[in-house]
Amino acid sequence: MKNDAKQSSNQTKSLNGGTTPKDLLLNTEWLSNILLSMGEGIIATDTEGRVTMMNHVAEELTGWTNKESQGKPIDSIFDAINEETMSPIENPIRVALKENKIVLLANHTILIKKDKTQRVIVDSAVPIHGDDASIVGGALVFRDVTEMSRAKKTSPIKEDLAHDFLDNTSLLISIKDLSGRYLLINKQKEKVFNINAESLIGKSSIAHMTKARANFSRKMDQRVIESGRQVEYNESIEHPDSGVHLYHTAKFPLYENGVHPFAICTVSVELVDSSLEYESALTGNKRTGQLTTVPAFEEFAKNMPNLFFSLDRDLVHTSFNVACETFTGISADKVIGHTMEEAFPSGDPLFLAEYKDVLESGIAKNFITTFSFNDRSFTYIVNIFPTEKGVSVLMTDLTIQNQTNEKANTLINRLQQKNKDLRQFAYAFSHDLRAPIARVLGLVSLSELDPDIINDKSIMENVASEVKSLDEVVKDISLGIDVDQTEQVKEFINFNDLFLMIKTVLEKEIIESGAELKSNFILQEGVFSVKSYLYSIMLNLLSNAIKFRQSAVPLKIEIASSLEGSMIILSVKDNGRGIDLVKYKDLVFGLRNRFHSKDVKGTGIGLHLVKSQIESLGGKVSVQSEVNKGSMFKVFFPINKKLNVSGE
Repeated sequence: MKNDAKQSSNQTKSLNGGTTPKDLLLNTEWLSNILLSMGEGIIATDTEGRVTMMNHVAEELTGWTNKESQGKPIDSIFDAINEETMSPIENPIRVALKENKIVLLANHTILIKKDKTQRVIVDSAVPIHGDDASIVGGALVFRDVTEMSRAKKTSPIKEDLAHDFLDNTSLLISIKDLSGRYLLINKQKEKVFNINAESLIGKSSIAHMTKARANFSRKMDQRVIESGRQVEYNESIEHPDSGVHLYHTAKFPLYENGVHPFAICTVSVELVDSSLEYESALTGNKRTGQLTTVPAFEEFAKNMPNLFFSLDRDLVHTSFNVACETFTGISADKVIGHTMEEAFPSGDPLFLAEYKDVLESGIAKNFITTFSFNDRSFTYIVNIFPTEKGVSVLMTDLTIQNQTNEKANTLINRLQQKNKDLRQFAYAFSHDLRAPIARVLGLVSLSELDPDIINDKSIMENVASEVKSLDEVVKDISLGIDVDQTEQVKEFINFNDLFLMIKTVLEKEIIESGAELKSNFILQEGVFSVKSYLYSIMLNLLSNAIKFRQSAVPLKIEIASSLEGSMIILSVKDNGRGIDLVKYKDLVFGLRNRFHSKDVKGTGIGLHLVKSQIESLGGKVSVQSEVNKGSMFKVFFPINKKLNVSGE
């Protein structure tokens, strides 16, 4: 309480001393106190990129103290390089200031600490705007992901294994884009076709095949693209040193995010001299959409980094690769020959309906799914395709990528919301404090007219009372936008208590306008909400009703509450000048919009604040108005399901 009182006193003193609310918003000590305990590193700069503040997390990650960094260029404090190229990167806060937009750092970014140690980070930068929407500085938010990066690199399922497989397998593998240009050719295909893969990337088959073979290959690619299914055929390929060999070739689509095909993969398996395979080579396999199982493919499936297993038509496991063993912790010999229920007795079998559907239709299925296994959550691309004896399943892990994307999006959303809240705070601070400050200044000015009045106990008691009210408003507003909190602090607020407080704040205006105020909060005593927001909403609606009155008509204002369905409604009705909704309907709640002559002072901020604040609480605001007859504003608050609507 002592610290709160001291801070409030300092804020009041600054305002009386001529410092504007904008100055208070940008005050380094104040901003630092708000952002001090955030989980991310925060560095704030001025418009020239000079450091004005950093929190404790930023101090730990950069090795610089807040005091040391003051006034230094951001580049000397935040030294970042690309993890792969080891080249310096352009500081994102300079881009954010220059282009007036949120900027995200690319992956593989390393922050070099003052002591030259390195940490892998993800970060973003945003411009910070003043109340006139001009850029007044920037903020850099970053987070240490070193451990996550290290875990990803040491994961048993990693890209290096895939490259090893492509380089060492006896399969002929290539990938083309949808227009027929090579994206990948493995070493075995280089060897068999006597070609140089690097020189063929970006070119079509005609660059190394006969016209007839190239046209046939392209025709098969088109069939895959049009059907979205695997296509198979047998072909003879002449080896450069040992004559003609028979191959079974399968072409199938590769999907982006499991939805849109982006490439065609071709896998060719040499048919060895056994009776079964020789018969297959002579007759060919005419059933499109199926994958013939041969020893070379078994080798491929066993060692690939993806989860791969096969089921027969009775859903008994016939294969279970090394990656599956690693993932489940169960050896293949305990799975092969058993049904899914037998191999994994705890819990319902995954994707059982999909397996049966593929068995029945003969058409492959591809989808992305999130599931739980051993009390952990995983996200995978799942490909289920028919085989001669049943189905095979290929699963690719997206878990780390998905979690990283979710965390990055959460960080961006939090930062955007914080920036929005800070701007709204500047408006609210300058707008909502005018009335109480004016009353304090009015009482103090009496002492200038009559120095002896300072000994008048009643006057000084009034000054003390107003300062206390001002202190409560300052604390409520500050608490309402404390960016270190994941949710706004909510409490039960009695409508009548708040109304009486605001009547005191607006006492001078009420007397001067001769307004007759009536209140009725019988139907709903109050609401569970953020006090600073409700104060601002009620103050703005009542002060607007007083300001925009008709000069020749006695002013009447009615404020009431009610309960409709799942919403608590606070309504403010007046008989004032009204608003031409035919002309201004879409502008009523816009920022800095005015609808009346300039004989009445105003900023055009009040109604914008009302809308912004109630929407941030999950509610809405509506208006009914007619020129020279008055207006009625309704503010809809969502009911908190966990509490009684009366606050008990």
